Amino acid sequence: MVKVFASLSVFVLTIAAVKAQTINMADYPKPNEVPDTKSAQVQAWLKEIDLTGAPTTPLAKAPKGSPPECPATPGDACIWTCTGCAGEDILECGAPGTWGLTFDDGPSTATPQLLDFLKTNKLSASFFLIGSNVIQFPATVKRELQEGHHLASHTWSHTALTTLTNEQIVAEMKWTEKAVLEATGVRMKYMRPPYGDINNRVRFVLKKMGYIPVDWTGDQFDTNDWRIGTTGWDLTKVVSTFSTNLDAYVGKLTANANQAGFYCLEHDVSQTTVTAALQLIPLGLKKNIKFANVGDCQKDASPYQSGSSPANPTTPANATTPSGAKPSASSSHAPTNGPNVIGAGSHQAASAGLISALAIGVAGALLA
Repeated sequence: MVKVFASLSVFVLTIAAVKAQTINMADYPKPNEVPDTKSAQVQAWLKEIDLTGAPTTPLAKAPKGSPPECPATPGDACIWTCTGCAGEDILECGAPGTWGLTFDDGPSTATPQLLDFLKTNKLSASFFLIGSNVIQFPATVKRELQEGHHLASHTWSHTALTTLTNEQIVAEMKWTEKAVLEATGVRMKYMRPPYGDINNRVRFVLKKMGYIPVDWTGDQFDTNDWRIGTTGWDLTKVVSTFSTNLDAYVGKLTANANQAGFYCLEHDVSQTTVTAALQLIPLGLKKNIKFANVGDCQKDASPYQSGSSPANPTTPANATTPSGAKPSASSSHAPTNGPNVIGAGSHQAASAGLISALAIGVAGALLA
C-alpha cells in the first residue's frame, strides 16, 4: 500500500509540474503592452490596494520603449537616474566583497545556456523577470527557481514607470506577479524598475504592493551589454571596459576588506547579452570575488512575499546595510524586451483500483 501511495504521489507531482509549466496566454494581457486598467482583474486588484496619499508628481513623458528625459526642475520627486536620490531603494549588495549577480528582461531562448553556466560554476543569481516573457517561457522560470536562483519582478511590459499612472503601475506589477505565481508558486518581493526609472510616487505604489526596489551600483557596474551592436560598442569593448572597472573595485577591496558589495546591470534577453555574461562572470571568478543573489546579499531569509525556494548554492555572510550610487542618464539602457513568441492478491487489485480512481480525480482537479 505504501508503494501505491508513493506512486500516486509521483503521479500527482508530475501532473502539478506539467500544469506549472504551461500557462494559457489568453488569460493574460497582450505581451509587451501596458495592461488595460479597466479589466475586471485589474479592478479587483485595485480594490485591494489603498493608494490614498500617493504623491501627485506629474507623469513623465517618453517615447514607447525609451526612458524619459530628466525634468528641468526635478523638485523633491527623488528621481534616481536624474538626481541620484534613491529613497529606500537597495543599491549595493549587503555582503562585503560580493558581486550581486542579477539579470534583467528574461526569460528568453538564451536563458537556458546561462543557467547551464551558472549551474556548472555553482552560482546563484536574481532574475528580474518581464511578465510578458514569463508567460512565454514558464518552464524556464520554473527551472530558475528549482536550481536555486532568486526570482524578482521587472514589470509586465518594460515601460518606464514614471510615465505610468498609479493604476497602470499596479497592473504592470500584478500581472507579472500572477504569471510567476502560476509558473512557480512564489509571490515575488523584490523588483527592478525598467531603465532604473523611479521616483517617490512609483516607490509609494510599489510599497503598497509589498515590493522593494533594487537598482544597480552606478555606472561602473553597468556592464553595457545592452549597447553591443550600437555605434562604438562590441563585445570586446564591453569586456575590456568592465574589466577595468572590476580592477578598480578589487583595488578598493584590497585596501578595505569590508568594502561594500555591488549589483551589476546584466541581461539574459538575447544570445548577445548571454554571450557577454559568459565572458564577464569569469573575470570575477579569477579575482576570487564572491557571488550572491539579492536575497543572500541582503541576508533575507524570506526573499518572497509568499512561497519558498530551494536552498541557494551560495550564502554570503556578514551582510551590511547598503548605501548607493547613481547612474548617469546613459545607464538608462535601451529597451530589451524579450522575444514575442510567444502488495498481494485482492489487496493489489483494490490498491490498483484506488490509485486509478484517485489519479483520475486528482488529475482532473489539477488540470482544470
